[in-house]
Amino acid sequence: MIDILIYIVLGILALAGLVLTIFTLPGIWLVYISIVILAWMGSFQVITPTLLAILFFVSLLSTLLDNVVIALGAKKLGGSNWGMAGAILGGIVGLAIGNIHGMLVGPILGATLFELIFAQKDLKESLRAGFGSFLGIFFSIVLRVALTIAMIVYVLSLVL
Repeated sequence: MIDILIYIVLGILALAGLVLTIFTLPGIWLVYISIVILAWMGSFQVITPTLLAILFFVSLLSTLLDNVVIALGAKKLGGSNWGMAGAILGGIVGLAIGNIHGMLVGPILGATLFELIFAQKDLKESLRAGFGSFLGIFFSIVLRVALTIAMIVYVLSLVL
């Protein structure tokens, strides 16, 4: 009976991680934690330490790629290194100040302002780099959600 309750809690934890990932927060770590607990409950027989190490690397890669993809979005649409730096800094500051909304708007404003001020580009080019940051955010979310779902589905296929 207690095992069923723990499985339900782990399922809720994994789903909460997926929801957080959709809202641009690092929910993949909640999924990873639920997988570690599940592995521990099964004495690491089905979910082995090697698999946990691989899933840890995937989670870490997902977290690190997030800012890189946003910055590359700015770069792809003509942004300079200043625009990339502005997108990353804007994302960090935006998250700290405006939570989820700030995380979405911050990279756009950061890339646009850095292009205007430091790269001394005109408004049209700067806005283009800001739009590239927005596209980067979108693709970053899609990538992270896909990785999170893949982890959940893979682990479920092992234990069911």
